[in-house]
Amino acid sequence: MVNPTIEMTGPAGEPSELPGKTSQLQKDLSSDGYIVIRELLTPDQVERLRLIIKQHLKSGGRYQYGGKFQLHAMYVAEEIAKFLTSDVILSRLKEITRPLDVVLTGECDMMINTTSSWHNDVPHHPACIDGTIFADESFRVYKIAFYLQDQDENSPATLKVRPRSHLKGLVESMPEKGLGIGAGDAIIFDVRIEHAGQMPTLVDRSLRKFFERIGSRLRLDSQKAFTLTRSALRRMVGTGDRMALFMTFGPSDPWTHSYAEEGCNRHPGVRGTLSAEVLKQLAANNISPPIIGKPVAPQQASGPGT
Repeated sequence: MVNPTIEMTGPAGEPSELPGKTSQLQKDLSSDGYIVIRELLTPDQVERLRLIIKQHLKSGGRYQYGGKFQLHAMYVAEEIAKFLTSDVILSRLKEITRPLDVVLTGECDMMINTTSSWHNDVPHHPACIDGTIFADESFRVYKIAFYLQDQDENSPATLKVRPRSHLKGLVESMPEKGLGIGAGDAIIFDVRIEHAGQMPTLVDRSLRKFFERIGSRLRLDSQKAFTLTRSALRRMVGTGDRMALFMTFGPSDPWTHSYAEEGCNRHPGVRGTLSAEVLKQLAANNISPPIIGKPVAPQQASGPGT
């Protein structure tokens, strides 16, 4: 198995062995709002995850943004839940939240071939309105992201961030940085940071607007029509599938719980249950079941997309 290495904005270093000591990962997340952990996954794990995501999204998930995505993925795919609660993943999350325990919010998404514009993941939180969420240094809610293919830093498909924007709010004038990664790398970023994935091309924007205009008149699902047309065009030019998996986490503190509660309000619905094996693994790591995971009334099962 490949030994994980860590790429940081400053000199590379080993994870701290002292629970009370601030690690280099924590320092870089606090300063820049993101880190890259190199080769966290083996090639076999990457291929297995790609297969799981492709199989699930062939019939499951929802059409949006020119691709498909699935909310609460760990509740609909057992292998996803087992992977995200494996020791190799949880050990990195604990390194970042220490000295506090890890809290999994329950937000966990898988996607294939979606497009994205610049955004952060906190506009739905009330503290975003007055800027409190950007000013409080104690805020430490993150996403761990696995992009399951190589993505050069200059590729249109790669994740782009505006370093330090997690401390500023939406500031479009800040410099942006493409994150060159390999398929086995993990990116961890502050949910407040401005980021963008696969930016829509001129053709993408034109197709989306076209289907939005004619969809209601022809009784078409405009998102589905856009996605299927875009998929056909990608196949014609030989563009491979772009897949990713995300999970949100943070330390056991009020901010993490507040963020998760707002997520429940934004995406209400029945999520299902985690297996006894996954719950046992979480308990062995002193981690409670995810906050967003308690089933709610069936009439609340459909929520807006992200």
